[in-house]
Amino acid sequence: MSQTRATGGAFRVGTALGIPIRIHFTFFLLLLWFGMASASTGEGFLTGVVFILLLFGCVVLHELGHAAMAKRFGVETREIVLYPIGGVARLDRIPSGKAELLIALAGPLVNLVLAGMLVAWLVVRQVQISFSPQDLLAGDAPVVWQLLTANLTLFFFNLVPAFPMDGGRILRAILSMYAGQEKATRIAARVGQGFALLFAIWAVVPPMKPVFLLIAFFVFVGAGQEAAYERSRSAVAGLTARSAMITRYETIAPQEPLGRAAELLLASHQQDFPVVDAWGRVAGLLHRGALLAALATPNGRERAVLEVMDREPQTVSADMPLEAVLRHLQSRPLQPILVIGQETGESGLIGMITLENLGELIQISQASKPA
Repeated sequence: MSQTRATGGAFRVGTALGIPIRIHFTFFLLLLWFGMASASTGEGFLTGVVFILLLFGCVVLHELGHAAMAKRFGVETREIVLYPIGGVARLDRIPSGKAELLIALAGPLVNLVLAGMLVAWLVVRQVQISFSPQDLLAGDAPVVWQLLTANLTLFFFNLVPAFPMDGGRILRAILSMYAGQEKATRIAARVGQGFALLFAIWAVVPPMKPVFLLIAFFVFVGAGQEAAYERSRSAVAGLTARSAMITRYETIAPQEPLGRAAELLLASHQQDFPVVDAWGRVAGLLHRGALLAALATPNGRERAVLEVMDREPQTVSADMPLEAVLRHLQSRPLQPILVIGQETGESGLIGMITLENLGELIQISQASKPA
């Protein structure tokens, strides 16, 4: 799968092709559950854990397939995140039309190639090919059998036309060639939520299948999020950072005491304060959380702002497309973006953008559209 939104609750475990690989904390719950399930069936705890690690290695290769194809279209991949239900490649942006179609297809095709390689290995080993449950857990290559079945399952399952799976993006890409991106997303999202309903119904048909309830929830929410993101992207199309920036705000100097920042916090609704030096250059950003934490220390009010400020705030130029600004904000949603203007010099601050005021602009833009 490929997305543009931010990741929480994940930590870095390595790098592949220069792309950070992160694992969501819930992944370890899956490892524990699968290991225990394998032990209860007689396979052994270690065998179950080894299989799930190999399977997620295949998932990483799947996501790298997305990343490699995206790079051909000039789209960078920020990270790959592993969840219990699969992986997600976080792209800087999702292109439309043919580019999105090929990027979405690349991942499942990796699983098909891996399945072909595993079949070739079984043929060379002269292992009789069968997909019965008994054969999957018996013979001299049970893990290979399971990996073959898993890769074929990943291939076909990811082609289901439901966001946020690859099939949903494939459907959207095809529809966008005839109906436009926003309408195509709306249709694909509805189709995805229809599949989510089918998964939920199937899950409660005896015997209960809890994993399908999880998939149904994942697909339903993912489809809704994709539709919401596309509405936001469409609303800001053609606008620049200058259109959304706040122009009335307080700044503070690096040498000023935190007591001064506390006074500004109390006197306004502003939560974060750009730190600007005597030459008007951006030196950093003082966050509310960092300010409150520093005030709780001995002599906190007398400490200088530069001691606790963020020295690497997000900055954009005033003419940056607002769609790109939206992606920046979603990657670090709790931090505002500082807008730099050409007319005031390379480092001159002319405004700031928060997720809240960008949301207001989106609502105004949507409300202003003709029905």
